[in-house]
Amino acid sequence: MVDSPMSCFGVLHVQTQVLPVNIYREQHRIMVAALLPGMEPQNIHVEIDGYRLTIAASPRGPGQQRTQQFVQEEWTAGPYRRTVELPVAVDGAAANATYDNGVLVVILPIVERPVGAILAMLKVGTAKGQLIRHVGLEPRPR
Repeated sequence: MVDSPMSCFGVLHVQTQVLPVNIYREQHRIMVAALLPGMEPQNIHVEIDGYRLTIAASPRGPGQQRTQQFVQEEWTAGPYRRTVELPVAVDGAAANATYDNGVLVVILPIVERPVGAILAMLKVGTAKGQLIRHVGLEPRPR
């Protein structure tokens, strides 16, 4: 199922990896969740065309491979690509998409006739992890 990169005798062969996805259906919407570890939001591209949804993502740019002298290499961060058939018509122009913790979630309203769109992700923050112990309210006694 996954075309993965392989290091064979010190030569790196990067292949596009097939994304695992989960597709959920609710009364008025379809939700697609895909694992895209190691990507930046601006490098994730989503296209809705008819009943097809395509997700593609590329690594952040040159220099991601700091060394090619691997002793063992079993995973890499992208590139990724997947096209899935959606079970119903959706409105791509009204879609919502979020990317957090390596998971892309696309929520699409169900409609009678499909509406295509290309979704461009925007980076909205730089925090990769966070601990909040006080949010401006008085602490409760324990």
